[in-house]
Amino acid sequence: MEITLNNGFKMPVIGLGLWRMKGNDIRDLIIHAINIGYRHFDCAADYKNEVEVGEALAEAFRTGLVKREDLFITTKLWNSDHGYVIEACKSSLKKLQLDYLDLYLVHFPLATKHTGVGTTGSALDEDGVLEIDTSISLKTTWRNMESLVSMGMVRSIGISNYDIFLTRDCLAYSKVKPVVNQIETHPYFQRDSLIKFCQKHGICVTAHTPLGGSVANTERYGTISCLDDPILKGLADKYKKTVAQLVLRQGIQRNTIVIPKTSKLERLKENFEVFDFELSNEDMDIIKSLERNYRTNRQSVKFWGLDLYA
Repeated sequence: MEITLNNGFKMPVIGLGLWRMKGNDIRDLIIHAINIGYRHFDCAADYKNEVEVGEALAEAFRTGLVKREDLFITTKLWNSDHGYVIEACKSSLKKLQLDYLDLYLVHFPLATKHTGVGTTGSALDEDGVLEIDTSISLKTTWRNMESLVSMGMVRSIGISNYDIFLTRDCLAYSKVKPVVNQIETHPYFQRDSLIKFCQKHGICVTAHTPLGGSVANTERYGTISCLDDPILKGLADKYKKTVAQLVLRQGIQRNTIVIPKTSKLERLKENFEVFDFELSNEDMDIIKSLERNYRTNRQSVKFWGLDLYA
């Protein structure tokens, strides 16, 4: 199942997110995912595992498991490389052993102090606050992103973690329209207005935390998981599915793309088995009523000394 982007390219509605994936686990995970049917992999320079991802992809191509044109590969420009867009993209392509990317995203809507191409640093000042580079505008960053398309390095470009206002601004100055806005969204953080705005203007929404971060975000940020919600558990029992499958299906029926992350082989298969059932309108409304406006990905608060969303 795919969504057609505003430039005509097609993007699978479910992919495998590779954030916090250890290098040693990636080879088997990606090969297993391809065998299950995954054709969409979501990477980022900041995940610090592009080399291992590239080795796994190269093996898949070399052994004939899959062809390059059958896969949709996304990676992202890190904050410290906003002034070095072309160099950063070349670095990611080299690590991933690819000739082109299907999608390249601006990871966060801010430029920070440069720490070396591809090093994905987050320099802090003496007070422990992120060093933001105010000399580089998002418009300048986007112009350089657009050049990647004309150079043939990427097929599509997009944004990530942009709110309505920043998305509106990008639409106003863009010559090449963003095809995707990748954001946190799940039953406890549904972002209905932002999703409606993006979809109205032809921008597909990808949910980078479609399961609310689950145990990983609970351990990392102390947040709660929607997967423990008793109402969701009851609905999952009704459909004879897991809560994760139910939540992923809800995301797909909202016409968003979901990229759940898992390092467990059995969960890989489970997360992909979401195309053999459909939630009723009534049950979609029940899930909609669970909205808490509750963000679980709190990296900026914990590690950068500021709240990007305040």
